[in-house]
Amino acid sequence: MSNPDIDIVPIEVTDDALVRSWIDMQTAVRRHDLPGMDLPLPGLQRLRLLLQPESIKVERWAARIGTTVVGSTTLVMPTQDNQHLVELELEVHPEHRRRGIGTRLAEFAERRAAENGRDTLLTGVVDSLEGAPRFDHSGQHFAKAVGYAEVDNEIHRRNDLAFIDEDGLDRLRADAWNRAAGYELVRWVSEAPEDLLDGLARLNERMYTDPPQGEEMDIRPAEWDTARIRDIERTMAERGQLQIGTAARHVESGEVVGFTSIAVNPGDEEHAWQGDTIVSPEHRGRRLGVILKIDNQRLLRRYRPMIRYVHTWNAEVNDHMISINEAIGYRPVCRDIDVQKKI
Repeated sequence: MSNPDIDIVPIEVTDDALVRSWIDMQTAVRRHDLPGMDLPLPGLQRLRLLLQPESIKVERWAARIGTTVVGSTTLVMPTQDNQHLVELELEVHPEHRRRGIGTRLAEFAERRAAENGRDTLLTGVVDSLEGAPRFDHSGQHFAKAVGYAEVDNEIHRRNDLAFIDEDGLDRLRADAWNRAAGYELVRWVSEAPEDLLDGLARLNERMYTDPPQGEEMDIRPAEWDTARIRDIERTMAERGQLQIGTAARHVESGEVVGFTSIAVNPGDEEHAWQGDTIVSPEHRGRRLGVILKIDNQRLLRRYRPMIRYVHTWNAEVNDHMISINEAIGYRPVCRDIDVQKKI
């Protein structure tokens, strides 16, 4: 059954009825496709319409039947690097699927990508894991039907902080420090210390080259500087997002050799989101990743003691980081398949 009578309109923060209907649609999608997972936060969604870092350009479009939003697409376009790329989100209300709405949105997203000078669209679809919750796989079939190819796999893991073995973490941390003599930790909330910024910028660039990724995934080296870090920090603070960070520093040289971060969104009292974790290649093998993850998780619990879950994603072949996450309590939830289309 086709339904061509839809309007695709930009989502404007000043159009309250449109924004409410858009958030309602997203909530219905999440409940249907990922039951038991976190739901969209209305406050954060509105703030995202207002506030974005300078390093990305974002377009959000809604598909409407009358005044009801039945689907949407979001195009996130890097502006400082990877200017060939669109990171795409596309959703259709479960009650309005198989009517051509998703196809219309996918075609529209491709046109907008081309009009913005982009030739690569990248998005993700969910796959269930044995022994984990069963999720809807319609996204996989739709992506294949509209020409997207699988280019990588990531495993979504979740750490339930209610069941953390703190004594076990103490032992793990103490053993790691036995191998990490000559390093120190620097912690911060929302704004990194000034003397860390150059090192953090260098490590952020490595996040685009060091972690394993599929050979066909078209992600290119990134350009980070102190201004980009400060702009992202400022944007997150203005949106009410709490960012918890910990860095490892080599005492003798003063070099920042690793970092990790966790974000908490405004209005969320249950879920937190693990950000990047990386250690410089020449300083690996000293268990700094374990120390960083444990200490930063404990820093989170000091600031948000009621948070229940921390979520993270790792490439399925990233055995080293997976072993760290498993050791501190993360367990698999699902597989996220990265799919890509060249236009």
